[in-house]
Parts: sequence; C-alpha cells; structure tokens
Amino acid sequence: MHTKRRYLVLSTMALCLGASAMRTQPDETAAIRQALQYYLDGHATGDPEVMANAFHPSARLQSIRNGEVSIRSLESYLDGMAGEPASDESERERRIVMVDYVGTVAVAKIELDYPRAFYTDYMQLLKIDGEWKIVNKIYHAERR
Repeated sequence: MHTKRRYLVLSTMALCLGASAMRTQPDETAAIRQALQYYLDGHATGDPEVMANAFHPSARLQSIRNGEVSIRSLESYLDGMAGEPASDESERERRIVMVDYVGTVAVAKIELDYPRAFYTDYMQLLKIDGEWKIVNKIYHAERR
C-alpha cells in the first residue's frame, strides 16, 4: 500500500509540475498566425511587399512540377506577383487549417481554394529575432 501511495503522490507532483511548466511558456499561436496572415493578405492583394512580411529573405518554395522538384527563391516568387488582386479574387477562399509549434519552430497547413486550382501549402516557420517567419514552403496544386 505504501508503494501505491508513493506512486500516486509522485504522479500527482509530476502532473502539477508539467502543468506549471506549460503555463509559463508563452502561447505563440497568435504570432505564428500573424505571419501566416501576411501570406494570405499577400495573395489577396497581389502586393509583394505584404507577402514579403511573411517570409525570411532566404525562404524557398518547393513543389513537384512535371515529375521534377521545383525550387523557387523568395525573390523569384515575389517578382511574379501582379501587384494587384486577381480578377477572380471574390471567388477565392483561403484558410489556415493547422498550426503546431514547439520552442522556436512551427509548421502550418494552409489551403487556397481558387476557381482553377486547389492548393495545399505546408509552411515551416522559425522564430527569428522575436518574429515568426516562413523559411520554407512546400505545396501541391490540384488543377481544375
């Protein structure tokens, strides 16, 4: 009986300490979502300056095109932006599906539902100098 009581006391202490440690860590979800919102707003406005707020300058965007790995620099990606909303902007939907983080690393899933394609983006983010930035984007496009 003594062993069971000791186990119960130790288990309870461990749970309390774990819960206390969790409360002392700041919730970074809102800050991560802000970086992702810059990305969504960049798409909505077509403005490369808005989009650039989401990314670290060394970010890469990667996918598979025609069976080959395609890697774009952030500079190339931003250069391809029109600077204004797409003509079918009112028909486009974007959503943050998932955010997960630990310490200074995060991942997120974003869906872009457009009339001609459905994109799924997986973002990798780092907290750099106190700000969350996308450092890598991998994505898949389903053409319609």
